[in-house]
Amino acid sequence: MKFIKKSKGILSIMMVVILMAALFTGCDKNKNVSTEGEINGETSGETNEETSVETSSGNSSVKAGTYTAVEKGFGGDVTVTVTVAEDGAVSSIDVAAESETPAVGGKAAPKLAQSIVDSQSLGVDAVSGATVTSTAVLTAVENALSQAGMDVNAWKEKEVIKDGTDEEVTVDVVVVGAGGSGTAAALAAAETGAEVMIIEKTSEAGGNTRLASGFFAVGTELQKKEGLNLSVDEAVNRLLEFNHYLSNGPLTRTIVEKSADTIKWLQNYGMEFYLQEKTTQFAHENDLYAYKTYHKYVDSTAGFENIYDNLEKMKSELRLNTSLSSLLTDEDGSVTGITAEKEDGGILTVHAKSTVVCTGGFGANTEKVSGVANNAYLNSLGMPNNGEGIELMEQAGAIDWDGTPLLHACQLAESDVVTESNTEELAGFSSSSLTQMLMSPLLWVDGSGTRFVNEDVVYDTAFWANAAYAAGGKYYFIVDKATLEDYTKGTTMRISECGPGANLEQDDFVALADAAVEAGTAFKGSTIEELAKAAGMNADELDGTINDYNEMVEKQKDTDYNKSAASLKYTVKSGDYYAFECNAVFLGTIGGVKVNEKLEVINLDYEPIQGLYAAGTNAGGYYEGSGYPPYEGLACGFAWTSGRIAGESAAAYAGTEK
Repeated sequence: MKFIKKSKGILSIMMVVILMAALFTGCDKNKNVSTEGEINGETSGETNEETSVETSSGNSSVKAGTYTAVEKGFGGDVTVTVTVAEDGAVSSIDVAAESETPAVGGKAAPKLAQSIVDSQSLGVDAVSGATVTSTAVLTAVENALSQAGMDVNAWKEKEVIKDGTDEEVTVDVVVVGAGGSGTAAALAAAETGAEVMIIEKTSEAGGNTRLASGFFAVGTELQKKEGLNLSVDEAVNRLLEFNHYLSNGPLTRTIVEKSADTIKWLQNYGMEFYLQEKTTQFAHENDLYAYKTYHKYVDSTAGFENIYDNLEKMKSELRLNTSLSSLLTDEDGSVTGITAEKEDGGILTVHAKSTVVCTGGFGANTEKVSGVANNAYLNSLGMPNNGEGIELMEQAGAIDWDGTPLLHACQLAESDVVTESNTEELAGFSSSSLTQMLMSPLLWVDGSGTRFVNEDVVYDTAFWANAAYAAGGKYYFIVDKATLEDYTKGTTMRISECGPGANLEQDDFVALADAAVEAGTAFKGSTIEELAKAAGMNADELDGTINDYNEMVEKQKDTDYNKSAASLKYTVKSGDYYAFECNAVFLGTIGGVKVNEKLEVINLDYEPIQGLYAAGTNAGGYYEGSGYPPYEGLACGFAWTSGRIAGESAAAYAGTEK
C-alpha cells in the first residue's frame, strides 16, 4: 500500500502544479516497457532492427534501437522514447508528458531528458519543483535502458559534474518563493525603494496561486457595486469561531481588514478580478460570506506577468531554478540572508537585511504529512514543496505551529491494474462519466460498511474531504444496477459543480462500472454478502446499513444524519450491487511557523527572530482546529495579503519603508 497516492486530476484546473514526493513508481515497472513496434504486448506493425554493439565498457549485450517506456507522473502517464546509437550511447530521449502541469512537469520532463542525454547518466538531479514528473522520467528511462541491455547501475552511479560558478550579492530584502505570497512580499518591499531579490526553485513564478481561481476578500469595490455590504467584523468572528478560537486573533483581523485594499493594490499592478455570480459549491448558495467573498482572476497568468514587469522596472531581480539551501544568521541569531543552489550547481549567497520565506508548505514531504495526518489513503494535489523553508526557519529558532494538509474534495480511486480495455482510464478521475456519481449524494459507507455522514456534504468541497478523512481517508459509494441504468438515461440527482465539475457526458454506466471492477477500483456482487466479501467489508454491517438506508429513501426521512429529501433518491436493492472506492484529496498544506500580525517569525514567548518573515503556507495561525474553513478563495487571499504585509514589515526592518 502506498502512503499517499498521486492524483490524476479531478481538480487539475484548480491547482495543478504540481507535484509531490518521489514515491510513485508503477507496481510492475516492466509492464509498460516495449521496443518500438511492441507496446503493452500489442504489435504496432513496425519494428526496429536491433544490433548488438560493443561499448567502451566492453558490454556487448547493448542493442541499438528505439525503446519506449511509460511511468505514472503527477497528472497521468509520462512516456519516454529512448534512442540507443550503434556505439551504445543514448542519442536522444523524447518525452510525452501531456498530462503533467504545463508550467511545471510539462517543462521539467524534456529538460530532464536532455540532461540525461548530455551527461549520459541517470545520476542527474530531479528538476526542482517537479519531483513526481522527474521521478517518472528517470524511472521510465531506466526501464527503457534495461530493455536495451544497458548496465543501468553504471548509468545511475556515473557522476554528473556541475561546474557552475558561485555568486555573492547584497540586497535589502530577499524573498524565497515566487508564488502569490512571495510575489506580494517582493512587490510590497520594492514599492518602498528596497533592492529586492526573489528566488524560485521552479522555472516559472506563480505557484499554486497562479493556478487557483481567486481570492477571499471582504468590503471590496466589486462587492459594493453589487449592493453587498459585508462586514469585516462578521467575517473575522466567523473565522475565529470556526477555528474554535485556536487561531491567531490579531493576525486573522489584520488579514481580513486588509483584504479589500489588497485586491485594489493588485489591480493597480495589472491583476484583474471579477466577483463570481454564483457558486459551484451548492452548500454555499445561501451564505454570502461563503461565496460572494470570492474574487476570481480574469487571467492569473497575465496578472503575474504584469506584476513581474513592474518588479523589473523597480529593479527587483527574479532568479528561477534556484533552490534554497540555508538561512544565514549572525552571532545574535538574527537572519542575515540565504544561500541557494543555482541550476548550474553554483552557490548563490544573498546577504540581506530582511528575509521573507514563502516556500509553500510541505505537501510533498510524505514523512511529515504521514505524521500529521496518520492516514494512508489521501490523494495529493499541489506544489511539490518539501517543507525545506519551514525546517530551516525551525533551525533559526522558529516553531512549527499548525501545519496540516489542506483537505479539499475527493477523487475516485486510482487503478494500478492495466487491462486490454484500458480500464484504468475508465475507472476514475476527470475523464470518466463516473465522476457524476462521485459528485452525487448517494449512499456512502466506510471500510466496515457503515454509513458515516449526511452525503449532502458533497456540495461543500472542504466538508466533503473532511468527512472522507474522518472515515479513514477513503470511503465507498454503494449503488445497484438500477441506479447505474438511471444515470445512463440521465439522472435528475443534483451533481456538484465544484472544481472543473463532473464529466456530464452520457455513457453506459453499467459498462463503466464493470470496467472499474475489472480495474480494481470498484467491487461487485450479485448479493450484498458477495459485495461485502469482494470489498472487504463486514457483511452484516453492510446489509444492515443498506436496509436502513432503503427504508429512509422510501419514507423520505433520514433518521441518521438529516440528509435532504431531494438526495434520498435511490434505493440499493435491484440487480447487481457495486461499491466504488473514493479517496480524500489534499491541496498541499496550510499553516506553518508561528508568526505575529506583522508576519514576523516569533518564538513561544512572542519574541521576533530578527530579520525573518514568513507568509502564505509557511505562516501559522490563520487556520486551526477544524480544518479548512468553508469560505471560497481563503488560502489565496491569505497568501496575497500575508505576503504583502510580510514585505512591508521586511522593508521597514531594512530601513527602506517610506
